[in-house]
Amino acid sequence: MSGFALLIVLLAAQIHATWNYFLKRANANRTFWWVVYLITTALALPPVLYFLWDDFSRVTPTGWLVIFLSAPIHVLYGVILQTGYRYGDYSIVYPTARGTGPLITVIAAVLILGNMPTAMGWLGIALILSGIVFLAQPTEMIESARPLKTGLFWGTLTGVCIAGYSFCDAWAVQQSTGLNPITFYFPSLAMRGLIFTPFILARLRWKEEVKELFSSSKTRQALAVVTVGSPGAYLLVLYVLTLAPLAYVAPTREVGMMAGVILGGLLLKERMTAKRLLGIALMTAGVISVGLSS
Repeated sequence: MSGFALLIVLLAAQIHATWNYFLKRANANRTFWWVVYLITTALALPPVLYFLWDDFSRVTPTGWLVIFLSAPIHVLYGVILQTGYRYGDYSIVYPTARGTGPLITVIAAVLILGNMPTAMGWLGIALILSGIVFLAQPTEMIESARPLKTGLFWGTLTGVCIAGYSFCDAWAVQQSTGLNPITFYFPSLAMRGLIFTPFILARLRWKEEVKELFSSSKTRQALAVVTVGSPGAYLLVLYVLTLAPLAYVAPTREVGMMAGVILGGLLLKERMTAKRLLGIALMTAGVISVGLSS
């Protein structure tokens, strides 16, 4: 991975950790992601279609198939992540999700895409994943088993979704599909809103739930940050996937967990233990190793 690609991944990771913090703090209802998809699609899709219409004519049938496969996985990811934040601790759900996701992704990238890392790359991946394990440790010597198990459960489910959409999305921009990050992401975003709509409208209180999102300053702030930060961070990742193998990009972007631990300690008043500091050190060393592996 080049130094430029590494810097882009690190920027995306920091943005990702930031919008996750706002999502956790808001503790919003189930219509949150639906509103995010609708707002982002309404703002971005018209100019994308206007300026890049000719690019869409070059998308292959396989490209459209990948869009249809990826969109529902992203919807599940958003719902499961938000549910995890409602019932589990940020300091458990976030590192577990970001740890299991790249682990599964790297295995799939090696076995299916043939993205075989070098020895230095494998060392970096191992260090990053080891750091994630330490970050996922309980903050107390004796901690209630139920919150820990709840956080691990939802975090692992989120990680499975991360692996699924990472593989689909990497395929979309790395293979001969006619797609680039822009022509892939925004049709996928519109598809997510369409998939979500019947489930939201079937809820008896959906209008009240939407009003609740805009009645609280925390949820309004979360909507603003997530609407900009989520697509912004992921578009950066999709761009880097055109420059570097998925096996490097997937674990390296999890360095955002360092920012997550810092945000948790400073703003959510979660403890910074020796294990978590060790995890940060291991992840930093892993990122450097991945960056030097090219």
